[in-house]
Amino acid sequence: MIREHPTEGLLALFELRGTSELPLRAMLMAYEHHMKIDLTGYPRCLKPRGSFLFSRIVAISDAFDAATSRRSYQSRPVPPDEVLREMRDNPHRGFDPLLVKAFISMTGVYPVGSLVVLDNYEVGVVIAASPRPEAANQPIVRIIFDDMGLPLDSPLLIDLSVLDPETGHPFRSIIKTTDPERYGINVGDYFI
Repeated sequence: MIREHPTEGLLALFELRGTSELPLRAMLMAYEHHMKIDLTGYPRCLKPRGSFLFSRIVAISDAFDAATSRRSYQSRPVPPDEVLREMRDNPHRGFDPLLVKAFISMTGVYPVGSLVVLDNYEVGVVIAASPRPEAANQPIVRIIFDDMGLPLDSPLLIDLSVLDPETGHPFRSIIKTTDPERYGINVGDYFI
């Protein structure tokens, strides 16, 4: 059933009968988004050819969304940084490595909304990717819990890419992501 949805999506879009470039692209994306860069995956490719650029982009965002969300087949989402690391480091997943690199540079290693634990045990919500492309693992974080796990009355906004002028190292760094449910919070509340 799951493996049939690319074909079903293509047919549903075809029934819309649009012949402009946009619907044709949408049909290709719907059909190819589970094909790997080597054309394995599904649906099976009968004739070797290159896959459509937009299909390869959708494949990355679809896989990221599926892995980081609760689904009928997955009760616990995978932390975003783990998903991105797996996409980047495991070529057998079949994603276009250049597009994965571009995806990570846009989202950061810790995407907006991630709850992170810092090396001083403070906990914060990622508010934005680093303004520096070379600092994808050093986002802007709103610190909401102190090092004892107590909520801060006034959350602090910290740019983790800022370096200590004496050491040349960041003042704080992320050691892991954590589940917002563990802290009884909704990360969306920290964007208002």
